[in-house]
Amino acid sequence: MRKSIIVEKVSKKFRIHHKMERESQEVGLLGKLLGRGRMEKDLSDEDFWALRDISFEVNQGERLAIVGRNGAGKSTLLKILSRVMSPTAGKILIRGRLSSLLEVGTGFHPDLTGRENVYLNGALLGMSRSEVRQKFDAIVDFAEVERFLDVPVKRYSSGMYVRLAFSVSAFLEPDIVVLDEVLSVGDASFQQKSYLKMRELASQGRTVLFVSHSMSAVKDLCESAILIENGRIKEKTKVDDAIGDYMRHAMHIHGANMPLETEQVDLLALHVTQSGRKNPNYNFEGDEPVDVELIYHVKENLQHFRIGFYVKTVFGDMLIRSLLADRNPEMENARPGTYRLQAQIPADFLVAGDYVLEVHGSQFGVQDFFSSNALQPFRIARPKLFNIQHEREQAFGHIYLDPGWSQEQISG
Repeated sequence: MRKSIIVEKVSKKFRIHHKMERESQEVGLLGKLLGRGRMEKDLSDEDFWALRDISFEVNQGERLAIVGRNGAGKSTLLKILSRVMSPTAGKILIRGRLSSLLEVGTGFHPDLTGRENVYLNGALLGMSRSEVRQKFDAIVDFAEVERFLDVPVKRYSSGMYVRLAFSVSAFLEPDIVVLDEVLSVGDASFQQKSYLKMRELASQGRTVLFVSHSMSAVKDLCESAILIENGRIKEKTKVDDAIGDYMRHAMHIHGANMPLETEQVDLLALHVTQSGRKNPNYNFEGDEPVDVELIYHVKENLQHFRIGFYVKTVFGDMLIRSLLADRNPEMENARPGTYRLQAQIPADFLVAGDYVLEVHGSQFGVQDFFSSNALQPFRIARPKLFNIQHEREQAFGHIYLDPGWSQEQISG
């Protein structure tokens, strides 16, 4: 398959300058009174490697996500791919015209009108004025900025900026489109329209590179992904696998990080195990139950006390809510003391995939004690009991159901 982008051992180093100022002791009486003491400066430099030995390939027509936490190196990589900056080492091969939208208003001249900026961007992509004119109406219609075409873009709102900039990038027929989080500025309807446009471009053989902190947007748009951690990447994988790794890294808060302390309740421990065994990777078999244990300390009498857990997808969608008071209303009133709460997620219940267990503790209608700070990502393997051959388990939803099937033949 033809490669649109080839990245070989790319690294990027920045020089960080540190400066510390301190007041000189040699200050006269008048200088001290006026606060004009001479300042002495201590200078030091430090090398910071934003990227280290990055290598990957992107096929023509592929929709690739680049995911990672803030400061991981995602935007630096996209700027290098877009030739906004040069790598310190390594090389990049790009086949075709590349249009990048790295931040609001990228490629726009603030003093030019929207109309003038459309033609300017077309010229930067190597298109003639007549070629841009053929696409002009579609760009304006998609961006929904017709009334403001002859207004300097420096007067645009951020949403207008993004809509026009995206439309220019999408409709001027680049071979490769690079997007860095900017679609989060647009409203929900425009975001959805943009995702559909990206899929359309990919179906036409164009390549899409997408960076976003929204895992639902990444999953909705992309088919493959690379995860960047501390300037290095893991191997390119299917988007679901990359998202799972990202969420595990981003929410790596285990029971060992307890306690979580509040004025009324302390969460002392969270244990998620299977068959009595601790699993440091939190990879569990689907045909065995998963045990959940909470140890907490109540400091004062509490009315309407709720404690338990949620199970969510890695995108934040709640699948299960299980609170002690839901089944035992008498447990709503808590007395001071230390408690162990045990529960179990049944076997053959969750389909294979990545999930997050979130401890919930609250005084109903008054306050949330833990505020989503007690999170445990975990992974469920495919149960052996189910006669399912499909490779992508998530195509079947998230929960297995045994509805008690009964079949009888009612005619010959």
